[in-house]
Amino acid sequence: MNKLKIFIALILLTVPSYSHAIDALWDEEQISNATVLLFQNPNSGGSGTIIKGNGKYFLLTASHVAKNMKNDAKIVLRLKGDKPGIYDLLSNVKDKSLNWKHHPIADIAMIELESINISTKNLFEEYAFPIEQISGGKNLPTRAADLTFLGYPIVDLEMEHFSPLMFTGYLSSGLITQLRYDTKTKCNFFYLNVPSIQGCSGSGVYFSVKKKGMYYGGKTTLLIGIMHGTHGDDTGGKLAAVTPIYYINDLLKD
Repeated sequence: MNKLKIFIALILLTVPSYSHAIDALWDEEQISNATVLLFQNPNSGGSGTIIKGNGKYFLLTASHVAKNMKNDAKIVLRLKGDKPGIYDLLSNVKDKSLNWKHHPIADIAMIELESINISTKNLFEEYAFPIEQISGGKNLPTRAADLTFLGYPIVDLEMEHFSPLMFTGYLSSGLITQLRYDTKTKCNFFYLNVPSIQGCSGSGVYFSVKKKGMYYGGKTTLLIGIMHGTHGDDTGGKLAAVTPIYYINDLLKD
């Protein structure tokens, strides 16, 4: 295990699911900047989150989104004034190869970012969500807490304006073992009282995002899950299905 993986593993073991030990409350603008669009074609894409630890940067998304990304895929970042920064994904990953690490059970994938472009490096540093604030355990926040997720189900046809849609929901469940929608294999999920929408797959789900209005949370913004999809039934009921973030621990092992 290399030094970065040891560093991350120690952090994840010591940060509880809703710890207030780190005074790092992120607001809507910061979370929006950390959320990126992964674009292959108009019918294939999703959302992702830039994260950082020990001077390195990673792109975190759903495995079913990552599998659709080819060598000509784009990563789109939100620049000042809600303008799009469109970059070749391949040019901004380590070894210039789309060598994703896919979790063997959960719908999570990760790849290391590495850019030779100074301006892009600066964006990664400014935007990336710190690994120290990724939830390390299986405990979930109280069901009264505001949870926030973002994504790109709607994108400007002219790409003149660019910003993610933001959603607020609440926990509808604890951890529940169910079948993944893409592979039909078993995995743990938790559910929100609101549905997701196509294009939000792979986005982060956060506890304690600072908002201009009132919110119920703590002093630290935590990444607690990755959006998997929407659970629905014949009655018209719909819930967001979220992959708990603790699965990321397995991606950091050799």
